[in-house]
Amino acid sequence: MGYRSAVKIATTREGYDLMCDRIDFISEGLDSYPLMGRERKPDFFDEENGCVVFGWDDIKWYVGLLCDVTNVQEALGELDEQKIPYEFCRIGESWDDIEFRTSGDNENLAIHVEPSVAIEVVSS
Repeated sequence: MGYRSAVKIATTREGYDLMCDRIDFISEGLDSYPLMGRERKPDFFDEENGCVVFGWDDIKWYVGLLCDVTNVQEALGELDEQKIPYEFCRIGESWDDIEFRTSGDNENLAIHVEPSVAIEVVSS
């Protein structure tokens, strides 16, 4: 099964479209199933006031190992280069495995992502 994470990304509609175009370009001709693109919506997608939040739950998020995940990271790099704001949040299976980063003027996004940890009671 492997280690799984939940991943959400918030950006502008322009940023999302740029990521889709970039992933379509770098995935073309590869024997892979892109996580997103013009013809493929991510597992989670919400749009509000010119901003988009999208992502995946229960995904093996191994950058550098899985090309589809690496392609998403590369597309985020395009947003960095063009100064398009985004927020990236990944929460792994371990309670302390949280990755959160922002880029650009993210405070002006209409919707945001942020990590949240809950306390659960479990029987032994």
